[in-house]
Amino acid sequence: MGGKPPSDAMLSGRSSPWLEHAPLPMAEFEGTAHVVRYVNPAFCRLIGKAGSELAGKPFCEILPEKRECLAVLDRIYRTGISEKYTEQEDTGPPPAFWSYAIWPVTVDGRRVGVVIQLIDTTPLRGEILVMNEELLLGSLRQHALGAAAEAANTRLRAEVSDREQRERDAQMLTIEVSHRIKNSLQIVVGLIGYEAKRATVPSVEGYAAMKARIGAMAELYDLISQSGRGRTVPANAYLREIAEAMAASLLGRASGIEIAVEAEALDIDSDRALPFGLLVNELVTNAVKHAFPDGNGRIVLSLKQVGGQIELTVADDGVGVKNQESEQATRKHGADYVDVFVRQLGGTIAMSGSQGAGTIVRIRLPLLAVPARTSA
Repeated sequence: MGGKPPSDAMLSGRSSPWLEHAPLPMAEFEGTAHVVRYVNPAFCRLIGKAGSELAGKPFCEILPEKRECLAVLDRIYRTGISEKYTEQEDTGPPPAFWSYAIWPVTVDGRRVGVVIQLIDTTPLRGEILVMNEELLLGSLRQHALGAAAEAANTRLRAEVSDREQRERDAQMLTIEVSHRIKNSLQIVVGLIGYEAKRATVPSVEGYAAMKARIGAMAELYDLISQSGRGRTVPANAYLREIAEAMAASLLGRASGIEIAVEAEALDIDSDRALPFGLLVNELVTNAVKHAFPDGNGRIVLSLKQVGGQIELTVADDGVGVKNQESEQATRKHGADYVDVFVRQLGGTIAMSGSQGAGTIVRIRLPLLAVPARTSA
């Protein structure tokens, strides 16, 4: 229909085919009393009456409850201006909504009646109502989910904060314990040094080795207490600390032996730091004792990353080894300790050298600790 006014022939007493077959209810009213001139089948079905029952009756008689609509009919008939009108019919839940398109009909330039096109918008309004209810429920659900998410986030933040505090407390405890262990080990080193002064010459060497080993332990705990890392130790700094401590304990100021360090910035987990330090201590002690009969030479401790491994090298420019038997004999001094420490580190060891060309000991160990074996 599109709101297009009908032709002047609509009130001639004959219905137009497009009105007869129109899917929407339509009716023609004539005069100021708005007498029914024609109603299409859709209109008859809407109000439940035949067209013959409605013809010739005024609007106020067939639809007496539609007073507002009647007022609109009067206004359109009087002004000649088309209107659209919507009303709610309180017939029970859900309420019914009706939308009217009304326009005047003129014949020879004068208004003779009006035409009504009626649209039942109840299904559409119902759908809108249902949709609004769904939107409201969705909004409520979203609000509830948002509140639950915020509560979960609050709990998570509290748990993270609590865990971080526990980690800080544990780290502080580790630092404090490490500091105390370091102090205790230094006392032990002092006692060993005191006993060494009173010992016979054959025992002095054993006291010195013991003092160096415990000193390496003390340097580790000193480094842990200073770094504050807890889980890892800077292996390069640890290597320099050991070298300085061993130079002070094994070499005198007038010694012609130098201990140098060439190390990349690498970390090692604290669980393996102790055997790492003790391994370095044994290898350097062996080199000092056996590589330099004349008391002069150089030991280089190097540390670098090779692929997924840490490579520790202890190299000297001493007398080297004369033959395989001599090599085995040289390694025997502290070799048992060295092998134990290498196994604890999950690494491998290789030694090379020749007479007059010094000795190189190369150890490789994983960057990460080897997982502990579990029984099947």
